[in-house]
Order: sequence, then C-alpha cells, then structure tokens
Amino acid sequence: MRAGGNDLVTGHGLRELLRVTGTHPFVRWEVTDDLADTWWAAGDAVAFQRTRKNVRRIVNVMGTDDGVTSLLNHLPAIAATVSPERRAFSVSVPQHLEPRLRERYRVLDGGDWEWFHTTTAPDEHPSHERVVPLDDVARAAEVRCFLEAHSPTADTEPGQGERWFAVEEPDGSLAAVAAWGTTRAGAPHLSSVAVDTRLRGRGLGRTIVGAVTRQAVAEAGVCTLGMYSHNDVGRGLYRSLGYEALCKWSSRPVVIER
Repeated sequence: MRAGGNDLVTGHGLRELLRVTGTHPFVRWEVTDDLADTWWAAGDAVAFQRTRKNVRRIVNVMGTDDGVTSLLNHLPAIAATVSPERRAFSVSVPQHLEPRLRERYRVLDGGDWEWFHTTTAPDEHPSHERVVPLDDVARAAEVRCFLEAHSPTADTEPGQGERWFAVEEPDGSLAAVAAWGTTRAGAPHLSSVAVDTRLRGRGLGRTIVGAVTRQAVAEAGVCTLGMYSHNDVGRGLYRSLGYEALCKWSSRPVVIER
C-alpha cells in the first residue's frame, strides 16, 4: 500500500480501496460500497469503515507500523466524518500497535480478536455425518441455554437469520452448535461455535467446524470467522482445518477531544 507521504489523503470507492490494499481478504469481505464511500490513507496505511451487526461504524487501520502511526495522529479528522456527534468512536488497530493508540488518546476498555479466512475445504471425515441443520427458531430457548452454559462469550443469538448446525446426542440434546452468518460483503462467517464442556476433548469442535466449513467453501468458495485472542484452543483448531489468521485486532473506543 502506498499513498504518498504522511499527510492525510482522502479516498473514495471500494474499487480503489481494494486496489491500494492489494485486495486484502479482510477488506474484500468486510467492506461494502457504502462503507468505502470515504476512506483515508497516509504513507503505507489505510483507515476504512466497517460495521458489525448493531455496532456503530468502526474505523480499522491497516498497513505498515509507520503508516498506521501516521493515521492515528489523524484520528480527529477521521472522527469528524465517521462520528461527528459522538465524543468517542470505535477504532481497531493491529494488536502490537495498541500502545501507540494509548500514547496519543484516552482509550476505553475493548477487546482483542483475530480474523480468520480460508478458501480451502477441510478434508472430509466420517464424523461430519453427525452434523445436522438446527432449527434455531423453534429451539431458540434451548440454544440460548446451551450457549450460556458452554460459551458465554458467544456473540450470535438464535433466531436472527443465521443458519445453525448441531451435533446431537442420541436423545436429541445438543452436544455442539455453530452459526453460519454472512459478512457485510456476503462471505460465510462462522460464529458461536460451542461444545458441551462435559464432552470436550472428543473432537466435536473439529467435527462441526470442519463440516460447516466444507459446506461453506463448496457453496461460496470462502469461509471466515472471528475469535477472541485468548482462545488458544480455538486458534489451534482453526489453523489445523486450513484457516489463516490474517488480522489480529485491538478494538477500542477512543475519546476524541473536540
């Protein structure tokens, strides 16, 4: 990515944003034409808008360390466009550069997470036959209870339009679940993967993630997912199934003095 010196340059349009980022998969699948109406560049870095469900627009900053640092210095100007009425707005930066964000601004509590992507289907396995579609509307209360007990940080609720899948016990109770939603740009996005804590270590996570990923790649050619960075077990599982962690983000509300 190269936009010139360290002065702030304003760009417009998804096509140009994809060009300057080398068609980075995160931009390709998380940014749409409306979000890319205005974006910014400085040095070898870009700042662009994205959104997640009901969250207000977020600014992601991507590029070389020096370029990202330059863009962080320009956050007040960016905030004037993205969030002119709010004192704080959400910013995501590469995790190793989060201290630079704190050096420059007052930063509130947020989260560290990683974005994974694959275009390769995992190998087929006989256990995938256990993965079945789940009626998350009719069984919404059951799914909520399962997530609360076995994955309380899961961020996808049943009954919101995602496709859900499950591994069931012989009596029909849930042993594992996963939701298949879509990114803003339409890629399959895996979330709320949960395995009954009493059954962990039996390969159920591998079974449900592998089966759903195979189907997603077969249908769309790609599958994505996000994961909180403290989940070392999940990271190992996803990598072993062909996912690559392309981005490691620190997401923080940043207070802008106006």
